Amino acid sequence: MARLFRIVLVMLLVVGSTPAIYAQESRTVKKTAKAPFNPENPAEPDNGYVEPIVYYKVTISSNPTSVAYVSSGGEFTSGTSKYVYTSSRNSKYVFSHWTLNGEYYSNQTSFYYTVETNDANFVAYYNFVPSSPTEPDPAPEIKVSPLYLTSNVEGACRFNQASGNEYEEDTWVELEAYVAKGYKFEGWYSGTTLISSNARFNYLMPGNVVTLTAKVTKTVFNPSSPDEPNGSQDNVQTTQVGDVNKDGVVNVFDIIAVVNHSLAGSDESLSLYDLNGDGAVNVFDIIKVVNISLE
Repeated sequence: MARLFRIVLVMLLVVGSTPAIYAQESRTVKKTAKAPFNPENPAEPDNGYVEPIVYYKVTISSNPTSVAYVSSGGEFTSGTSKYVYTSSRNSKYVFSHWTLNGEYYSNQTSFYYTVETNDANFVAYYNFVPSSPTEPDPAPEIKVSPLYLTSNVEGACRFNQASGNEYEEDTWVELEAYVAKGYKFEGWYSGTTLISSNARFNYLMPGNVVTLTAKVTKTVFNPSSPDEPNGSQDNVQTTQVGDVNKDGVVNVFDIIAVVNHSLAGSDESLSLYDLNGDGAVNVFDIIKVVNISLE
């Protein structure tokens, strides 16, 4: 009973002092005018700003369309190295050259292309060169099947290929999964069979319908082992300051939890309850969680 009375007393003192706290804080806040733009000496980027990711489309085909194998296209970020290749499926057709967006590009059957800041359309041109001057043989029958792409967590992945695209049998399809923040890529699966543990890989298309699943797991931020300051923190999920019970909102239950922790005098979970970072859980942390709950 005495312990409960102490808790209520502390809470009454905290709530009663809240206006004064706000008044004090309001006097210490300074607004800084924005510096004029100077292209020779640009300001540091705003904290928290994330540059949007732009994807560019790479399409690859042959002319005539039914006489050659070509690598798959897709959507890629600028700077990605994309392997482009072709080979004849008919001995009477010989490779001539590649064009890029309608202009001559290369006479090599394969090469690496670095994705630029625009879409790219590659076409491999073939010439009919029969052993005897006759009409071309009928084009062989081509088996085409759809390839469906999905994730075990809806909305956790984006793919460089559209789900349901159709590909010829024995065509190499370049696949890449772009994983959302807060998730970790685990592997590509066909049913329960692991196909690849890499987010980006080349898949040999069989002659049937295929569904590949990008399996991901949710990651949780570990304050005792954070990423390096300049490292990637894309796979980290953080908790709002003051939400000590981690229910997604800062309210009276968090206030009570901080009060109890301060009365217990325990160092357990200090990083969670020490909201002002002074190395102790005390009335100042209680004041801070009250102010956060009232925002």
